[in-house]
Amino acid sequence: MRRRIREMSIYDIFKTSWSAGTMTAVDRRKLFWYLKRRTSYTAWKRVADAFDRFAAKFERQVREEPVAQPIRALDPTRWEQYYPEILKIQVLYEDALERIQQGDMTVLLYNEQGVLNDATMLANSWHSELVNNGARGDHFYDGIYVEELTAAIQDFYEAGRDIGYLQPMLGDEPAPESWSTFWLDTIAELPLPSTLPDVPIPEAEVLIETGKELPVFGIYEPQIKDGCMNYLFGGALAPTLWDSDGIYLTGRKLSVIWRLIWEDKRYLDGSIPVEERLYFQETKMPTAAPVLVENGVISATTGQVCPKDGEWAVMDDINAKSKLRAGERMPQHQGRDMTWVCVSN
Repeated sequence: MRRRIREMSIYDIFKTSWSAGTMTAVDRRKLFWYLKRRTSYTAWKRVADAFDRFAAKFERQVREEPVAQPIRALDPTRWEQYYPEILKIQVLYEDALERIQQGDMTVLLYNEQGVLNDATMLANSWHSELVNNGARGDHFYDGIYVEELTAAIQDFYEAGRDIGYLQPMLGDEPAPESWSTFWLDTIAELPLPSTLPDVPIPEAEVLIETGKELPVFGIYEPQIKDGCMNYLFGGALAPTLWDSDGIYLTGRKLSVIWRLIWEDKRYLDGSIPVEERLYFQETKMPTAAPVLVENGVISATTGQVCPKDGEWAVMDDINAKSKLRAGERMPQHQGRDMTWVCVSN
């Protein structure tokens, strides 16, 4: 059930409003584009694909050497005992992506619906274990594919730098983005498209004070000088904002008024916006692979390039379906490589 959005009252004209300092109109367009990119289906799919590649190497380690004798570690590394967790993470990502494609952004929340919080926490723990040797640096793993696993989980971690945002565990956590020289450096490194869309002008004024419930998921802008837009969560309480002098953060938390700039209605029709094809232009797409066409049925296996937009089903389980786009990598299902058949007309 959608929440009722409050329109601006006559008293709101006396409240603080956004104004420009060092932030320009072009900066705002870049920031708006960046926030949409970070919260997109495409960004999360990119991360899930990176974890699938790690999981494939993990499965190979389990299959070929389930118990590795100690070399660096004190005890044998029993890889098979960890594999159920890897499969669980893949299922969580798969569930989250299916829900995002239906416009359900509650996967970002920190509650029983927020499967992306669970998936990210579990997946990041493997980066800590393999790259940093655990929280205290004293965890070591042996195995014939340890180096490949470590490289794969690092690739996953790097892909994760371009995603967000997840609702924090602590309710009084300030919004993650504030305007500072850090943002200028970040914007300078973005693979921006040649033409950026304008920041939309809301049809109705929706103003929410810190501590009040946010009506919808979307991009909100704090009504202060150089207020930095953030992606915030419907149903959560409006956060504070880190104070900034335009160069550095001061360490103070500000109570602000947030203005809804853009309500997130993406994917409600089951489609992926065309603009998302430009989000990760630096990413090399997988090369085309042979696709089996038999009796008019198109099929492709996990890891191959999807040849056609539409609905695809697992060959061995016709009820297991997924909407895929031409050019993306054919996914696994429940952590396993599968043959998929196109069931769209």
